[in-house]
Amino acid sequence: MVMKKIMYLILFLTSVYSLNAQEYTQDNEATKVTFKIKNFGSYVSGSFSEVMITSSFDTKELTNSYINATINVSSINTNNSRRDKHLGKEEYFNINNYNTITLQSIKIEKQSAIHYSLTANLTIKAITKQVKIPLELIETENSIKINANFDLNRLDYSVGEDSWILSDIVKIAIVYHGKK
Repeated sequence: MVMKKIMYLILFLTSVYSLNAQEYTQDNEATKVTFKIKNFGSYVSGSFSEVMITSSFDTKELTNSYINATINVSSINTNNSRRDKHLGKEEYFNINNYNTITLQSIKIEKQSAIHYSLTANLTIKAITKQVKIPLELIETENSIKINANFDLNRLDYSVGEDSWILSDIVKIAIVYHGKK
């Protein structure tokens, strides 16, 4: 009898958790990771076409929320195949040895009704640094859209060398769409 009560309690707690858990499946068509960087005074832009973001978001219980991402670096596209190949070389992304960029969520904090702050570990070329990323969250009954715009210093991750031609700062824009 006690075992039966314990089983019912476990079943109840599991069902309550799954009602509150906001796990989403990435909408691949709508999720985008883009960047731009000044080169010779003009912006060069690009994107990554192979991005996998996993997320669970519960605005009432942020301690269980997370956003994790993996980007296939060889999917870089700057609309210039020679540049893309050059960016894959050892001095930049070194895709032969480091084919992924990863983002591992540490915590998410609420800033206002739709604004949050993500603290995460970002790993590029086996260099991991903690970053804070501002998020804008638009949530509906069955989906979530997260916009993130932030700057990153490429030299912090040994992507290229110091240069008077190429800016150190890369502007990153992420649009994530997830469905329940």
